[in-house]
Amino acid sequence: MVAISNGMNSAIARDAGTSETGIAAKGSKIPAAPSSSAPAASATVIDLSDRAKSIIAKAQADMDATRNLTKTFDEILTERTDALGKKLSDAFSALNVPPEFATHLKVDKVGNVTTEGPWKAKIEKLFADNPELAKELKEVAGLNALKAAQASLDLYTEQKKSTNDEKKQAEAWTSYHVRALNIQTLSGVMTVKDGKLRSAAVDYMDMIADPTGINSGKSRQDVADRLV
Repeated sequence: MVAISNGMNSAIARDAGTSETGIAAKGSKIPAAPSSSAPAASATVIDLSDRAKSIIAKAQADMDATRNLTKTFDEILTERTDALGKKLSDAFSALNVPPEFATHLKVDKVGNVTTEGPWKAKIEKLFADNPELAKELKEVAGLNALKAAQASLDLYTEQKKSTNDEKKQAEAWTSYHVRALNIQTLSGVMTVKDGKLRSAAVDYMDMIADPTGINSGKSRQDVADRLV
């Protein structure tokens, strides 16, 4: 059901051009809008046809898609990760999980979510009862792992180009494969803390790029703990 004020009638009639939606047919006479001195009219409730609803939904989807065309992969992923982080934080709050508690979530290839800690049973039941939530976590975790893998490949490319020494190039290749194994291990691990959702795979690559943790503020031990 869509509520449309009488003041919108003339615009709706021009766009509709048919009586299909029950709004106005071609050639129908549209009453003049009431003067400002007239009492305000109540909203008219109109049933849109399935076709009209479909057109509106498609138009909205096209607008969203066009808006995303101007964004980078990292920007879209950040927005999606942040949105899921807020959703999970709200859900965990309803389960009385303290926001400052770092909840490590592990999602497997089929979408099963497991965790550890005093709220293990409640959190795992939350995902078991909400398969769409588990699916979104799996997809976001996978995309973040893809981001980490690309960062690892970029690092290898830079290291290989920086030297002609075959031994150093071989070492860069070996390091790249070690990182690939670690990223695969961490690919399904996400952490919810203080309203934020973090990827262990991305944290791992951040640690490689910033080993002291000065820039990222992330502990090497924190990432290492999630390798277990």
